[in-house]
Amino acid sequence: MADFVHLHNHTDYSLLDAAQTVDVMCNRAYDLGMDSIALTEHGNLFSMIPFYKTARAKGLKPILGCEIYVAVGNHKDRKQISTPTGKKWGYHHLVLLVQNHTGYKNLMKLISIGYLEGFYYRPRVDKSLLKTFNEGLICTSACLAGEVTQYASQGDYENAKKAALEYAEIFPDRYYLELQNHELPEEIA
Repeated sequence: MADFVHLHNHTDYSLLDAAQTVDVMCNRAYDLGMDSIALTEHGNLFSMIPFYKTARAKGLKPILGCEIYVAVGNHKDRKQISTPTGKKWGYHHLVLLVQNHTGYKNLMKLISIGYLEGFYYRPRVDKSLLKTFNEGLICTSACLAGEVTQYASQGDYENAKKAALEYAEIFPDRYYLELQNHELPEEIA
């Protein structure tokens, strides 16, 4: 078993965010001797079946997930919102990973609601929906566009802590802070 598993990955299904294909990603994980890999496209599950099949064919454990968009207020609001962190579209990123079959169904529900009810530049959900459909999902704080990391990168540790505790309450014993190092100054702070 590998000592490390990438849990936050995108392919070309995450438009304008990644150029690698599902095949390239799975081949690289296999070449590095990894036994598992997660796929967390931005706001969609479009690559789920190709990813699952490709990972299994390579002998990798596929971990299904998504980097979702969480609206600052209600997911149905259709207006720009200025936030203290400078977000003008009024949403934050959050990574959800499927833990079991219930989580798989809940992730599909959240993504569907995001597209059908919450679409405003992105398929958005809100914290109320996360409270309803969190069972079977593991949550991480996401990248610099995540609520916790945005506050922390600006030195607003009180609001970062408040947001982290709120997510930890929504996802009891299933919420984790995500650390990334792309050598960006904001990630080092």
